[in-house]
This record gives sequence, structure tokens and C-alpha cells, in this order.
Amino acid sequence: MNYLKKRKSAFGYALKGLKAFFRDEDHPKFHAIAGILAVILGFSFNLNSIEWIAVIFCVALVLSFEAINSALEQLTDIASPSYLESAGKVKDIAAGAVLISSVAAGIIGLIIFVPKFLEILP
Repeated sequence: MNYLKKRKSAFGYALKGLKAFFRDEDHPKFHAIAGILAVILGFSFNLNSIEWIAVIFCVALVLSFEAINSALEQLTDIASPSYLESAGKVKDIAAGAVLISSVAAGIIGLIIFVPKFLEILP
């Protein structure tokens, strides 16, 4: 298979994974809605380039960590169908990574958007 065909196949697999991610998991929907709201606010407040970079990076980071978390949970369930404390620890650590990125994204959102809201208050 030539290089372009391999890239096309890889892209197709990635899209298939994203479709399953958003269809089968609940948390990605919440994070996607939060990201869409951040983008809508960004347009409403005419963010500058640096602010847009921060918002887009935060949305991508949280969704990426959530995807990795979901994949690790699936893999852990396959590798350990019965309860193992170490398998639970893997899931908890992955969920913790999502929490860290979500809290950081929330703080960055506050830093960007709170001053903009304060400017429009009477």
C-alpha cells in the first residue's frame, strides 16, 4: 500500500474512533458542549489571537485526555474483566489526568472571560 493510501486509512480509523468516542461515552459530550460554549463566547467577545490559542488548546487538551482515558478504560476492562485493585488504579489515574486538564482549562477560561464579562457590567 502506498504512503497516501496508508495515511487515508489511518485518518479513517481516527474518524471511526472519534465517532465511537462521542457515540458511546457520556463525558465527551459534556466536554464538547463546554468547548462549543467557550468558542461561542470567544466570538462574542472578539478574542485576540493568544486568547484563541489558549481556548482552542484547552478544548483540544481536555477532549484528548478524555479520549485517552476512555481508551485506557476499555483496554483495562479487556485485560482485567474481573476486579483487580491495580486495574482500578489505572482507571483512577487516567480519570485524574482528565480532571487536571479540566481544572486547568476552567482556570484559563476564567482568566480570559471574567475580565470581559466585567467590562460589560454597568
